[in-house]
Formats: sequence, structure tokens, C-alpha cells
Amino acid sequence: MKKIEVKGNIPALVTPFKKNEEIDENALREMVDYVIEGGAHAIFASGTVGAFYLMYPEERKRVGEIVIDQANDRVPVYLCTGGIFAKETMQVIKYAKDIGADAAVVLTPYYIKVNDKELFEHFKNIAENAEIPIILYNNPPRAGINITPEILEKLVLETDNIIALKDSSANLIQFEEYVQRVGNKISLIMGVDELMFASLMVGGKGMVNAVGNIVPDMVTKLYEEFQKGNFEKAKEIQNKLYILKKAFLTATYPAPIMAALNLIGKPGGYPRRPVLPVTKEQEEIIKNALIAIGKI
Repeated sequence: MKKIEVKGNIPALVTPFKKNEEIDENALREMVDYVIEGGAHAIFASGTVGAFYLMYPEERKRVGEIVIDQANDRVPVYLCTGGIFAKETMQVIKYAKDIGADAAVVLTPYYIKVNDKELFEHFKNIAENAEIPIILYNNPPRAGINITPEILEKLVLETDNIIALKDSSANLIQFEEYVQRVGNKISLIMGVDELMFASLMVGGKGMVNAVGNIVPDMVTKLYEEFQKGNFEKAKEIQNKLYILKKAFLTATYPAPIMAALNLIGKPGGYPRRPVLPVTKEQEEIIKNALIAIGKI
């Protein structure tokens, strides 16, 4: 199986919907081109920002097909394949492989509170049976389950198909512990926009991020300046991106990201219920953030 290095700016791509809540396929293709032209090193599709939880299984597959087709091998595409139970997850992983995804991103089970042994066995079974590289996805604030450094280390030592972990816990201490234990074996990827620069400082290899939908060039610049050793410049960009991410916290995801895209003339589209479009007040906050960072 081909091994790939997960690194750099990896936008968590938004899935634009039309006003009637159908997937806007043309808008999705435009977004793929926009982030690639902005310097994205890979694309993370159908994740939290991509609203996998608001789509039918066949829609998730269709989104993957569109993104992979439009990317056309210009950058790797990582497809979120998380599910609550193992058979569901393996089914989604299979179609990720069949449609040509470069890796399957596997979220922890959610709603049910599995213990550490169950979580380990779940991921081990997936890694041993998947015919595509696996990126683990740790998002305890939303899923309610945490992949501890001990579990991650054991998984990496006992399997050979896990190539990265995306961490959205916002726990930088835990992230550094990941790096200390397995950073020489897999890529540790930050999933919290506010901690992109900090994660690189402690040994992270890249960042799956929401702000990269709006300003992919800025996120890529942050990464490139860091790689050159221009830490002050990279930190300056991070501070600007913080202003935008803070504005996103005024509304329910992915509505604020869609609103920001619409404000800059890109096809953000509409959210799907129960998520509602941003209010006029929320839109004003987002607009002011875009002005502050020089995007409009």
C-alpha cells in the first residue's frame, strides 16, 4: 500500500448547499479549485466543516467523488469516514478507497461512550482490514471520546496502516505528548485553527483548518514561513487568522464559514437544517473580521 506524508495546509473543505438544501456540485468544484490555487497541500473532505453529519451516506460518497474528480491528482484528498459502529465505518472506508481517496479519516465512535479497550480494538480492527491509509481523528469536544497518547502509541506500534492523527481536542499538552511518543512514525496534525502555529512549534506536521476555506493562501504562507524559520512572520499570520476564527464562533458550524465565503464572492452556499444561516448581526461580525485581516 502506498504510504503518503500528511503535512502542510489541509483545508477542511466546506460542502455548499443550495437554498433548497441540495448539494451545490458546481460550487463544490469551485471551492476545490479555490483552495488548491491558494496553495493547499491537501484537502480534507466531508469532515465537521464539510457537514458529514447532515448528509445521507450516498451524499457523502457523492461529495467525495466530486472533490477527488476536481482535484484531479493536484493534491491528495482525505475523506472523512467516521461512523458510530464498526461495520458502518468499514463500509464508508471501502467506498473511500473505491472512489480514489488518498486516505480515510476515521473519527472516534460518537454518542456511545466506549472504554479505552473498546476504542483500541475498534481502531486496530479498522487499520488491519482497511485497504487504504488511515488518518485517525480525535475530536472529544464533539464526539465525547478522547484518543489518549497511550492508545495512540499502542495502535501505531501494533499496526502499520495508520499514517497520521488529526487532533481537535485543543489540548496542546496532549498534542506534544503525541509528538514525543509517535512523532517519528506518523504525522501529528492540528485540528484547531487557533493552535496551528503552536502545534508546529512542538513538532506538528500540518493543520486541518476551517479558515483555509476563506484564506488558503494565508494558511499556506504561515506554514511556509515556519518551514523557513521565519517564526515571527508565521506568528503574525497566526494572530491575524485568530481574528477570523474568533468571528466564526458567533454561529453554528458551518454557517459562519459559508457566510464568510459569500462575503468575499466565493460560493459558500447555504447551510442545511437544523443549522440556519447567520443573522445580520453575526454577518456583521464576520465582515468586520474579514476587513481586519485585509480580505475585503
